[in-house]
Amino acid sequence: MRDRGLFVAEGRLAVERLLASRFRTRALLVIDGALEGLEPALAAGRGERELDVYVADSAQLRLVTGFRFHRGCLALGERPALGEDDPRLSPVAPGSPLVVLEGVSDPDNVGSIFRNAAAFGAAGIVLSPTCADPLYRKAIRTSMGTTLQLPFRVVRAGEWPGILERIREAGARVVALTPLQPATEIEAFVRRGCEAGVALLFGNEGDGVSRTALDRCDERVRIDIAPAVDSLNVAHAAAIVLQRIRAVSRP
Repeated sequence: MRDRGLFVAEGRLAVERLLASRFRTRALLVIDGALEGLEPALAAGRGERELDVYVADSAQLRLVTGFRFHRGCLALGERPALGEDDPRLSPVAPGSPLVVLEGVSDPDNVGSIFRNAAAFGAAGIVLSPTCADPLYRKAIRTSMGTTLQLPFRVVRAGEWPGILERIREAGARVVALTPLQPATEIEAFVRRGCEAGVALLFGNEGDGVSRTALDRCDERVRIDIAPAVDSLNVAHAAAIVLQRIRAVSRP
């Protein structure tokens, strides 16, 4: 599916968010009786674009998808080109940090980070080429469809980690989240204020932020946890940091 430039969104919420998103919807497959509930989203999202709608019973839908399906509908969307900028990925503003992910390979973690980023007002997400696909159906499902709403960009292999320099040139302070010392405690970091734009870099689940990427950051920040525990899940860490920045940035 990915090599054909397509992705699948499943379930009413994800399909509604796809129809309202920047992505073109190619086709919709829906179970008998579920189409009526999607009509408002179809009317709002179709515009001038052609969209094929297929109605089937649950047995036919299972035959087409190859798995037992209980979510009522699924849609086929068109992917952006690799490395293509989302026009909504604007310069980082104070209180609205950019999230940067390096090698976060679990689609559940990627989806959860998108959901957290949307909840706490992040400007968008930049993903290294070794991250899980944010348009994989599991990531879309875990994110509650926010991978279809929040601006993001997946960088090409040759752009990483040089993209961090471009983010800095755009006016953001690049801050790595790491359990390694030396690093500023998160509370001290947010008390100092985020008067300038901030890009928060999170590393993969096993090794964290790479040494190459760390060397390109302006600052290192850590979350204080019990000494018996070496680290947090990356999605949980992102939620904590984003919430703390939002809390001190709101008037």
